[in-house]
Amino acid sequence: MVFDRTISAREKKAAKTLGIIGIVFFILFGIVISGVAFQKEWVQQLDLFFIDLIRNPAPIQGSAWLSFVFFSTWFAQSKLTTPIALLIGLWFGFQKRIALGVWFFFSILLGEFTLKSLKLLVARPRPVTNGELVFAHGFSFPSGHALASALFYGSLALLLCYSNANNRIKTIIAVVLLFWIVLMSYDRVYLGVHYPSDVLGGFLLGIAWSCCSLALYLGFLKRPYKAA
Repeated sequence: MVFDRTISAREKKAAKTLGIIGIVFFILFGIVISGVAFQKEWVQQLDLFFIDLIRNPAPIQGSAWLSFVFFSTWFAQSKLTTPIALLIGLWFGFQKRIALGVWFFFSILLGEFTLKSLKLLVARPRPVTNGELVFAHGFSFPSGHALASALFYGSLALLLCYSNANNRIKTIIAVVLLFWIVLMSYDRVYLGVHYPSDVLGGFLLGIAWSCCSLALYLGFLKRPYKAA
């Protein structure tokens, strides 16, 4: 997979598009976080609706689906995604794509820092469901798993879109990554450790962050393209 060292007209356009998409998602995240912080009724209604939809019937201990949920949620932990992001960044460095490697690693790292800061700022307690299947500590909003999966796997999907890989391969992998992001967001509500609005907030912030950070990379970190 080869990435150009210079920015083309196509990438300039992509940077603008990604920037706009990222800003829209940041605005949506702002709406959600304000609704959570001020305990708006629409947030409570949203949470009740999706908790009933996802957790009714209740998860069954020992079921194959529950085992799969436990397995899949492991792939959105920051203690996994951050070291992998570092390895990917180093790999880009060895490929003489230093700016790309620095962007990828620090995008994930700064996303994790932002997550921890927002959790302390909002300080939303975890849901009390009396049916949670896994222990979770700390505050609830935004969901770290939802943010980490959207940011990490979303960034990989965006990189894939601008690589020289076969279009069919791009589409298949991008769809798989999107499914994985949605699944890991679903898992947190299913396990009873997050409100749906926590997951929505983490997802929106992760996508917004990945789009805007890639737009900044394409627009500023790559060398300007000069026609011959």
